[in-house]
Amino acid sequence: MLDTLITGGHLLTMAGPGVGFVEDGAVGIRGRTIVAVGPRREVEAHGPATTTLDGRDRLVMPGLIDAHLHSAAVLGRGWAQEVERWMDSAYGPMLRNVDPADAPLATLWALMEGVANGTTTFADYTRPMGELVRSHALMGSRSVVCDSISERNFANRERWIAQGWKPGDPTPLDAEAGKESLARSLRLHEEWDGHDEGRIRVIFGPHAADFLSREMLLRVQAEARQRGCRLHLHVAQDPRENNATQQRFGLRAIPYLESIGLLAPDLIAVHLSTATEAEVETVVKAGAGMVCCANSIGIIDGVMPPAALFKRLGGRVALGSDQAPGNNSHNIFSEMRATAMHPKIRAEHPLAIPSWQVLRSATIEGAEVLGVADRVGSLEVGKEADLILLDLTRPPLAPVLLRPARNLVANLVYAETGRNVELSMVAGKIIYRDGRFSNVDAEEIHGKVRAAAERLQRATAADDRTRDLPIVDLTRRGLA
Repeated sequence: MLDTLITGGHLLTMAGPGVGFVEDGAVGIRGRTIVAVGPRREVEAHGPATTTLDGRDRLVMPGLIDAHLHSAAVLGRGWAQEVERWMDSAYGPMLRNVDPADAPLATLWALMEGVANGTTTFADYTRPMGELVRSHALMGSRSVVCDSISERNFANRERWIAQGWKPGDPTPLDAEAGKESLARSLRLHEEWDGHDEGRIRVIFGPHAADFLSREMLLRVQAEARQRGCRLHLHVAQDPRENNATQQRFGLRAIPYLESIGLLAPDLIAVHLSTATEAEVETVVKAGAGMVCCANSIGIIDGVMPPAALFKRLGGRVALGSDQAPGNNSHNIFSEMRATAMHPKIRAEHPLAIPSWQVLRSATIEGAEVLGVADRVGSLEVGKEADLILLDLTRPPLAPVLLRPARNLVANLVYAETGRNVELSMVAGKIIYRDGRFSNVDAEEIHGKVRAAAERLQRATAADDRTRDLPIVDLTRRGLA
């Protein structure tokens, strides 16, 4: 007896080395778990089912994985673009006016956007996660969360400036701030790791090599390993990071991390935007996974992260949407297109990175990087039923061509936007179907988000420190 049978659809199981295509397939689910997957007649033999979903003219595939996002920043969507030094000239001064009380609402809004566009797993890297994780629990999505651990005390910024500090200089470190942020992460892990039979996992998020002392980085690593958790770390994101570690330790960020033993299979290395080819090879050889945020880094820095090189060297790459102020969206279909397109243009060669590899990054490889591939990332017996259904009767997925060559994967990666996602399921439970969320009232949440955005606008407009920012000047001159 099955609880749910999805039958008659085309499957992309992502099992094995390719995409695992099954024509006229089916998926049988009992409780949270996939108990049968394959050709329709074989799976239907496991029936009957309490609920049967008609998969005809539908594509059934694993839910997408957003391996790096800062969810609560979504209230400032599009407020950190078309500027240089985006963090200091836009994101930082504009977003400091967000009311902390609105952060859980913002996280929920980001998750709703992702789920409606086929994302079922979110690796959220936001502070204060102790409050925001409740939005993940409510949404019903799968989450691998962490709270930022840092010895940078932003409250002291004005004092740093008065003492001669300027952007680009190594960030002054505050040991007490580091201890407090680590303690917060330990409490988060104690309270939330394993929630709902493991639907929510808590890992550790040291912010960057230049935001923590060597001693604190190693302590965080030790705490994570004691609990069997991975480290989620921004690595070689920008010149600031390399300059700081060079001045402090005589090494660029990646060689420095290697020298202290932080490069390892339990490291999730995000961005690698300024890494040299030799440094990319160092990260791959260490067994660490990479998260590529192609849209965010492309927009805010004009750089394509080295995902194609990382894969070519044998490394595992996941995809992330990063932050909406500089990326505009939390949509992994958009990330797939950018990740596949940019390397081709840069290399002036169409085979720089093929679409099927990028689709694996958004599914099974993303799960491997986050350490959850034993549960999700592919449609296989024994894994939890995290999956999505897409309508194959509408552009850009229609018409479907299967012989002598299939067009499904190429159309998913290069053309689909998420508009054809009809259903998102996590652990056997439908959390989104036909435009409606199972656990939240979209209209009510939208009203609250509009009110929060209005509060943010008023506070930012009244902040004298934002008056002369380049991004504000664009609006003043009618260019935005």
